[in-house]
Amino acid sequence: MTNKPAALSADLVAVKGTATPSPDMPGRTGPAPLPSSPEPPAAAMPKPKASRPSRRPTAAAKPEETEANLAPLNFRTSASFRREFKTYAARHDLKLNELLRLCFEAYRRQQRD
Repeated sequence: MTNKPAALSADLVAVKGTATPSPDMPGRTGPAPLPSSPEPPAAAMPKPKASRPSRRPTAAAKPEETEANLAPLNFRTSASFRREFKTYAARHDLKLNELLRLCFEAYRRQQRD
């Protein structure tokens, strides 16, 4: 006995953008979805949540440190150092890359470099 692939019929093959629910599927309850538009009007945008005040001791980000200019820096550390580093950053409301940059700057100052 040989295994043959199942024959595909037109109703089994999905075409992108033409999917419809099966006739026996219950409909959604609630408000109808809003029509999609490239940008919602300002009145429809949700208000930003009030965040806790930042305790970051750093100055404003330098222009060359924008998200588009960031590059990955990969290296391995011990699991205990990783946990301690991440915990310290979280306690002081710092991103990991900010804490690393602060550490490097402090080290360079200490070395008078």
